[in-house]
Amino acid sequence: MQHYRQSKWSRVLTGLVAAALGASWAVGAVRSVRDKYEVAKMTEKMKTVCVGRLLIDLPKKAQVGLNGPTISSFHIDAFDESDEAFTARVAAREAEIRATPDHLGGNRNMESVREVKTDSGLVGKIFVHGRVITEGTSGSSPDTMEHYHYENVAVEGYVHADGISVDLTAEKYDPDHVDNLSRLISQLVPNPANRIPTEPGFCIDKAYFRDPLTADQRENIFMSARLPSHPDLTIGIISMAGNEPVKRGLIERSDAAWSKGPLAMAIKLRLTKLRAAPRTFGGLTGDELIVRVYEENFSTVFGFQWEVLGKKDDVFVPHLLLEMSTGRGKKEPVQSSLSQDAAIALWDKITSSIRLLRPIQPPKVSAIGAQAWAGDTCPHSGWWQCGDGGDGFRVLGGQRQYIKQGERMPQALLLPPQTLWQKIRRVQPSFETKTPTPWKLADKRSSERVAPSVPLAQATVAAPAATTARAAGMAEQPVPVGSLATTGTPCPVSGWWRCEESQALDGTRWFAQGSLLPAATFTSPSTVFGGSTVAPKTIQRSGTWQLVRYAQAPTSGPVKSGNEAG
Repeated sequence: MQHYRQSKWSRVLTGLVAAALGASWAVGAVRSVRDKYEVAKMTEKMKTVCVGRLLIDLPKKAQVGLNGPTISSFHIDAFDESDEAFTARVAAREAEIRATPDHLGGNRNMESVREVKTDSGLVGKIFVHGRVITEGTSGSSPDTMEHYHYENVAVEGYVHADGISVDLTAEKYDPDHVDNLSRLISQLVPNPANRIPTEPGFCIDKAYFRDPLTADQRENIFMSARLPSHPDLTIGIISMAGNEPVKRGLIERSDAAWSKGPLAMAIKLRLTKLRAAPRTFGGLTGDELIVRVYEENFSTVFGFQWEVLGKKDDVFVPHLLLEMSTGRGKKEPVQSSLSQDAAIALWDKITSSIRLLRPIQPPKVSAIGAQAWAGDTCPHSGWWQCGDGGDGFRVLGGQRQYIKQGERMPQALLLPPQTLWQKIRRVQPSFETKTPTPWKLADKRSSERVAPSVPLAQATVAAPAATTARAAGMAEQPVPVGSLATTGTPCPVSGWWRCEESQALDGTRWFAQGSLLPAATFTSPSTVFGGSTVAPKTIQRSGTWQLVRYAQAPTSGPVKSGNEAG
């Protein structure tokens, strides 16, 4: 009888355990279905984020931050700021630098101040100051003693446009390479709305840098993202170019860490690999690693990683690390707010969207006569003719208005003729039409062409044999708009080239392919020749030229210094 009761209780206990397991499985299944539905709703609307050179789609409600960008050792920070606040801040910084003693205790701390004005609308200043000289001797014996001498300066650039300020700073910089900052700023484009650029380059928050940028400039940036509906979930991207790749990939490194050492067994008991294999996204191949971890406080969390080791000499294959994790608490891990299947579904949705900001075809350049309507994005900077108005109706701001590329084409505010009574009362009526205002591109230039006020250095023709050989080599490789070339080198392609030297009088000039690029022309300071009345009015020195537009022959008429021919 006793044996019967034990068997009976054993069957009851077994049934209870089975029921509990079944209920647990059912709850888990229901949660998985619920979470998958939530992820589907979360990813129904996505937004594209440009991180350096990487484009990635994230849930529309994700809170995204782009942090710590650097290029050519310059730390870059972009933020919202009014024109007045920017002007006051830069003036205060200039006064502070000038008031600081130099390394000898004198008043020459500020070495140079350069005004900045770019074709993308940026204005500001560049300061070079704070020279530090380090010298002495080193060696283990009198026979090996050597003298050393090092110098570095602080370089700071402050620029502003469209309500956005960008600071580019370096505390210790080689004095021979301070012009790197001027070139870098010339490639900077304000982008307040963080729209996806239509040209290749490097994105930061509220701005981007046009190519060409090279791997040895070592561009890098970090992105962090969070979802308000899942505070325990974090997403991060690190992008670094120009680094020497490590010898072992993510999977090999993780295998080595988990297979040796006193913690290996404990880690194995708490960690399960869900995926560990190479994956290719957007043409980039890297190691993918997905793990489930049971934490010491009995919470379950998930970790996702995808790493591309990169190529040291290829800016389009940077060292990339994409991470996503769940279960992040303020002080300790918390239970993942997403089930395993739902977390993997979100990861797969995000990673499948990865691609590079590298258009196959160059952006189309709008021709004279191109049309756009109010509300459209302006396709090309220049003077646009308003299609509304006329017959006594004026347009606020003028019938022809200068509109920058990327701005919204405006709806014209029309000003009808005033009546006598309105003139007496000084009242000007106005109205807008119900249909979008049409605009036509009338002139790509920012002002009228006039002849330069002083003679400029001219390009010279190289030896015929050398020119032919160079031209043949140049024809094999396309020269992208934005390419740089220096004085004395053969012009890579016929077109309009802008002088990159601050204060130069050259502006934008046409050069033929193969001709030797000329020196830049500057106004001669009166102090250089002791104030002599017969002293030359200009001086010339080596400079850098940037390709603005292709053209096999120059357009007729002189070109004003500083403006592109249309």
